[in-house]
Amino acid sequence: MSEHNISFLGEEDFLPVMENENRIWREQHVDNGGFATRDGIRLNYYRAEVPNAKAAVVMVHGYCEFWGKYHEYAWYLWQAGFTVYFLEHRCHGYSGGKMPEPDMIHIDSFRTYAEDLHEFMDQVVKPKEGDRRLLVLGHSMGGAISALFLETWPGYFSGAVLTSPMLEMSTQNMSGFKVALVRTFMILAHKQKDLCPGQHHFDPTPKFATSSTLSEARYNYLFNQRIADSHYRTAGATFGWVFAAIGVKKLILRHADRIRIPITLFQAGMDTLVEPRGFDDFMARVPHARKSFYADSKHEIFNAGEGVRQDYFREVLDCLDAMAE
Repeated sequence: MSEHNISFLGEEDFLPVMENENRIWREQHVDNGGFATRDGIRLNYYRAEVPNAKAAVVMVHGYCEFWGKYHEYAWYLWQAGFTVYFLEHRCHGYSGGKMPEPDMIHIDSFRTYAEDLHEFMDQVVKPKEGDRRLLVLGHSMGGAISALFLETWPGYFSGAVLTSPMLEMSTQNMSGFKVALVRTFMILAHKQKDLCPGQHHFDPTPKFATSSTLSEARYNYLFNQRIADSHYRTAGATFGWVFAAIGVKKLILRHADRIRIPITLFQAGMDTLVEPRGFDDFMARVPHARKSFYADSKHEIFNAGEGVRQDYFREVLDCLDAMAE
C-alpha cells in the first residue's frame, strides 16, 4: 500500500478548508479552457498540472454533475502527484449544448458522450501530456462513458477506476414490457426532448435525506453552488437521455471484452441508482476487472461517511499509483 501525505477532510473541517485552502489551490493551480466538438458544441474543462507528474488522471463525471462537485477529489489527486483533467459534459456546467430549459439534460446516445471524450483527449489531453501515462476515473454516468471509450478507442489509457459505474441503470422495478411501451410512445409522439415522467426541474429546496450522499457538509457545499450559479442547476432528464441510459448496458457489453487494461470497479452497498447485476455482467466480459465493495455507502462513495470515505480515497490512490507504474 502506498503512503500519501494527505490530510483527508472530515465533516467539521470540510467547509472551512474548502472556502480557504482549497479555494486558494484552485485559484493558483487550476486552469480553465474550452474546445469545439465536431458538431460545433463548445465544451468546458479544467486542468491542474503537477510538474513531473507520475501520470495524468482524466475525471469523467456523472449525471447532473459539474466541476464544483469534485473540488475535494481533484485536490487529493493533485496532492498525490497526478495532473488532473476534468471535462464538463455537454448540457452540464459551463459546457454548451444546453436545452431551452437549461436545467434539463438530453442526449441521443451515450456514444455522443464517448465521442466528446475522444475529441477532448485528442485536442487537449494528448497534446499537453505527450507520452505520459493517462488514467481514467469515471463516476456513475461517467463510468459508463469511460467503459464505452475504453472498448472503442484502446491505447489511450493505461488503467481505469470506475466508481459506482452506471453499467445498468435502475429502472425502479419497471418491467421490460412497460419500458418498451414508454419508449414506443416517446418515438411515436416525438417526445425525445421532453422531460421524462418521474424527472423534475431544479428545486431550490435542499433534500439531503433523499440524496446519494451521507456527508451533509459536502451536500451543502454542492447545493450552495447550485443556488449561486444557474449553470449548475441541471436536475431532470429528457425521454431521450433516460432511454439512452437504459440502452447503454447493451452498448457496453457488446465489445467489453476489448478492454485489456487494469480496471477496478467500486460498488456501493446502499446504491439505488445502478443495478448490482450490471457489475456481474460486465465482469463476466472483462474477467481481469477487480471489484471493491463498500457496504455502508450510498451511490457517491467519495461523499460517504467519514471512515468509509477515507478508506475509499486511500484505495483509489493506491489503485492509481499501481496503474501509473
